[in-house]
Amino acid sequence: MAAKLHFEIVSPAGVARSGEVDMVVLPTTSGEIGVLPNHEPVMTMLEPGELSVVHEGKTTYAAIGEGFAQITPGRLSILTDMVAGEGEIDEDAVAKAIERAQTALANSANMSDEEATAMEAGLKRNLAMLGVKRRRRSA
Repeated sequence: MAAKLHFEIVSPAGVARSGEVDMVVLPTTSGEIGVLPNHEPVMTMLEPGELSVVHEGKTTYAAIGEGFAQITPGRLSILTDMVAGEGEIDEDAVAKAIERAQTALANSANMSDEEATAMEAGLKRNLAMLGVKRRRRSA
């Protein structure tokens, strides 16, 4: 029997996903990394983007927000502010949120630095969700 990787995503709502998988590809602040069983221990920061999970030959996708990942030889634990599977994403609502954020950021002279940073983070999360929804639809 091939080695498996115990995989878990925790968001503010609780444990979002958990189980044994073959491989995970995740977006980090230094680029995408693939995690297989027996990976070297790593702690890394995540950036909003697409997460792919391979289990028994099937790949599933989700959008994740900012957070952290802890990798050990047998486990990948992700702590993130947002996770959404393809089926959970309302493309129209996300597209409208992106448009609102882009408009607000274009007029950011009236925003504090904290407000602009929060708006940019929300925009990145929404772009990640839209990317997952559109890429998976066209695949």
